Amino acid sequence: MKDCRGVSDDGIVQLVRSCNRLKVLDISHMHQLTDKSGVAIGQNLTELETFHGRDNYKVTNNSVDVIFQNCKKLVQATFWGCIKLTHVGPGAVTTPPDLSPNNLVLLNLWGCIGLTDDCVARLSTLTNLRSLCVSECHKLTDKFVLDITQTLPQLLHLQMRYLKRITDESLNAISVRLSELFSLDVSFCTKLTVVGLNELLMGCRTLSELRLYSCTQLNVEGGQVTDGGGNSTRTGGGRQLVQALRHSSLAFLDLRRCQQHQPFSRDEQFLNTMKDLGYNEAMAYLFIKKTEVK
Repeated sequence: MKDCRGVSDDGIVQLVRSCNRLKVLDISHMHQLTDKSGVAIGQNLTELETFHGRDNYKVTNNSVDVIFQNCKKLVQATFWGCIKLTHVGPGAVTTPPDLSPNNLVLLNLWGCIGLTDDCVARLSTLTNLRSLCVSECHKLTDKFVLDITQTLPQLLHLQMRYLKRITDESLNAISVRLSELFSLDVSFCTKLTVVGLNELLMGCRTLSELRLYSCTQLNVEGGQVTDGGGNSTRTGGGRQLVQALRHSSLAFLDLRRCQQHQPFSRDEQFLNTMKDLGYNEAMAYLFIKKTEVK
């Protein structure tokens, strides 16, 4: 039902009451819907396995709480851009584990700008969660990352784009606690440093995909610096990453727009070293390494 702008709350209520065995429902971009629809979904669709609700601006925690309370078979849930949410997770914090929807594997909270570090209390009960997206949840800090890595160490995929408050402290927590992490997206996170990334790559040996798009502070190409004798050298962050990459299992590395100098100046020494390590440059500073499938 995605983009069906003409459907009202009353229409959704009638639908879920008459088709109460639905397993998949997508109400994304239906901006007109309110908690009347959300609560009805949670009350009637107890067989629901996949739910997508993107940019449903009027939906609040009243809807999400009912969905998590009653939809025990939910495996995938998207609340992208539901800006009124302040927490996401099953029931009250005291909900017994056997009553929580532990089937949930994927949770997308991109752009839920009302979430704060305290939302971990509810998320911690999702013991089967493998993929979590909190991109553009601007209030989240290092505390959120430290807590979520402590309570959900089984995460395989973590997306945290635009979390501009997180620092290397978050990278350290990820490297120590998420021992099975496969992919990490920290694009546009402007407080991370090359030192922190080196620690991440050295500690998180299962990491295969790392996205750092537009982390300009990393300054991977470095620009050219001329010393007093007229010799040109570079001090780019890319060269500092190489040593950690030698010991990592990384197969995908996005360093696009991770430079500070204009016009863009390519660091050929760094690029040649990447090639020697087996990385192909699919486009400028987007590196892919072929891996053998065992």
